Amino acid sequence: MTEQTTTRPEVTELPDYRALFVADMRGFGSVPGRDHAQVTQAIPGLLRNAFQHCGLGWLWEKALFQDTTGDGYFLCFDSRYVPFLLNPLLSALQDTLEFQNSLLPHPIRMRVSVNVGPLADTDAESISRGSGTTRVETHRLLDSSAVRSVLDDSGPETCVAAIVPERVVDDVVAAGYSAEGTSLYHRVEAREKEYHGVAYLRVPKPSGGLLAHGFTPRHDTEPDTEADRATPEAGHSTGGTTATHVDGPVAQHGSRVTTGVDVSGSGNTITTVHGDQHRGPRYEGDGQIHVGGNNAGVIKQTMKGRRAR
Repeated sequence: MTEQTTTRPEVTELPDYRALFVADMRGFGSVPGRDHAQVTQAIPGLLRNAFQHCGLGWLWEKALFQDTTGDGYFLCFDSRYVPFLLNPLLSALQDTLEFQNSLLPHPIRMRVSVNVGPLADTDAESISRGSGTTRVETHRLLDSSAVRSVLDDSGPETCVAAIVPERVVDDVVAAGYSAEGTSLYHRVEAREKEYHGVAYLRVPKPSGGLLAHGFTPRHDTEPDTEADRATPEAGHSTGGTTATHVDGPVAQHGSRVTTGVDVSGSGNTITTVHGDQHRGPRYEGDGQIHVGGNNAGVIKQTMKGRRAR
C-alpha cells in the first residue's frame, strides 16, 4: 500500500493591485450576425472617445493592457487611477453614447463595472494575463440582474448603468477621492452564479421606470391587493378617514375624535358611535368637531365661517 502525503500550499507573493474597467453591451445577441464585427470594432472607439471627451485621453494611453470581450471591452490600469474611472468617465461615457447612438444603426447601451484588486500581471503573450478573483467578480457583477434590470427598466436615453463592489465605494467614493457624493450610488445585493455580495449602482442619466420608482423593481413597491392599499397602519388613521359603527370608548383631543386609533388630519367623520364617549366642552370654528351633550348618538362635524370643500 502506497502512503499518500499531503503537500501544504506554499506562501506566494500577492499580485499587484490593479484597476479594472469592463463594459458589456446590452442586447448584443439581438444584433444581426452580419453586423457583429462592426459593433465589436466600434466599442473600443466609443470608449476612447469617452476618455477624450472628459480630458482623460492621457489615461487611455496608460492602460497596462486591454482587449475585447466580443460584446464588450476591458481595460486594466494602475490602481491609483480608479477615481477617474468613476468620475468623470461614467458621465462622459453616457454623453458619448447618447450622441453616437443617433448616428449608429444599432444603438449601444452599456453595463459597466469598475473594480480594484490583485490581478496577475504577466507578459503580453500569456493567456492568463489579468486573471484573478477580481476579474471574475467584475464579470459576475456585470451579469447580475441587479444592473441588468436597470437598463431593462429605463428608456433609450439611459445609455450607461454602472455597478461597483462595496470596497470601491468605501475606498474611493466615501473617502472623497472621486469628488462625488455617496448619495449618487444605490446599494443592492448582487447575485450571479457562485458570487454574492454587496454592490452599488451608478446611473448618470436615469429615465423611464427609474424616474417612476427608482432602482427598486416595480413589484417590490406596489401593494399586493386593494385591501393592502386600503388598510391603514395599525393604530393610526390619516386625513379623509370615515369611521362608522364604532364600538368602544371614544376620546377627544382638541378638534379630533379617536376610538382605538389616532384620527389625524382634516375631513374625518365618525358616525353611529356606541359606548362611552368623552363628555367635554363644545368646539366650534372652521372645520372643528361639534361635540355636545352626552354624545350618545351621532358626532358630526360643522363648518362655520368657511365653505366646506
